[in-house]
Amino acid sequence: SLSIFLASCKPEPDPETLLPQGIEELSKDSPLIGKWQDSFYSIYEISQNEFSNYGDNYLSYAGNNLVISKTSENSGYIYIQYTRAADENWNYTTDKEKAPDIGNWYAISYKSLTASSIKISGAYKDGGETSTETLEEAMAEFTIENGYFSTYSECVKIFD
Repeated sequence: SLSIFLASCKPEPDPETLLPQGIEELSKDSPLIGKWQDSFYSIYEISQNEFSNYGDNYLSYAGNNLVISKTSENSGYIYIQYTRAADENWNYTTDKEKAPDIGNWYAISYKSLTASSIKISGAYKDGGETSTETLEEAMAEFTIENGYFSTYSECVKIFD
């Protein structure tokens, strides 16, 4: 009878899988999902779980474990854990030995989201952090108020 009792109890949620307040996973029908291209032909590819920035002849940063924090219906922050990041010479690699940001958290700000356009900015400021060890630290550090996200790329959705 003990096994029947245990089977009927709902297990406590795993604290490791609980998302911080204000953070959500991207729904599969989110208008954020897709390929976005700026005027320099850089591509920002967003899936339900991953973000990647690249162009015809180069790879830039990328990450997984994507979650978002909305600041309005058409703006917010995208958080990723780096899977590809810059080394000390600004060459992008997936080798954590060369790029210590890999595995750490990073943020991208978006605004003016419509079905066909978006403005995107990766977290950057002179003397600022390039990543944080935890999602909570990324949420606290990478904000517009802290001086990150001064330049946005204006992008259009591309369909291929």
